[in-house]
Amino acid sequence: MLKKALTLTTLTALATLGISQANAGTTKYGVTVPYCGFDYDKENFCTNDRMKTYSKVMKSRKANFDGNKILYIFKSKGADIIRDKSVKLFRVVVIDKSKKTVIPLTHALGQARDDITRKPIKINRKGDTSKYEFSKSSNKLCFTGNIYAYRDIYSYDPETKEPFCFTYDSEEKSFHRDYD
Repeated sequence: MLKKALTLTTLTALATLGISQANAGTTKYGVTVPYCGFDYDKENFCTNDRMKTYSKVMKSRKANFDGNKILYIFKSKGADIIRDKSVKLFRVVVIDKSKKTVIPLTHALGQARDDITRKPIKINRKGDTSKYEFSKSSNKLCFTGNIYAYRDIYSYDPETKEPFCFTYDSEEKSFHRDYD
């Protein structure tokens, strides 16, 4: 009976995070990814190639985020979140070198685009259409551009020029969107 109650509690917690049992994690090449994907998103964070890459990144790169962690950004293969195939999406994971875990951000990140014309928007004088801000001394990631996730799509606002920010919680092993 206790085992059944624990299983139900675990499944309830995963459902709350937007993670189904089908997206359960994996361990390979000395790296653990607790969940391989999110509901309504075809990005698979646990493919053999991704697991190899996480392992290589963990061994070869120095910490650049939240003390001893690595913020790793890569081009998304599962750009099915939006219909416009011309948009290049990127994904972000936190690689905890000490715990050998990889925690994905639920959102895909893309260049700033106008909502009506769908054309890229320059976010600074250099002509960039996206920008990542993070540091080794902070657990905060800020992104200027558009963010995409199921039922959670937000466009860059050229009037306010405010980035989208996320705080990484090491204990919960998850990102939380900062809302002003």
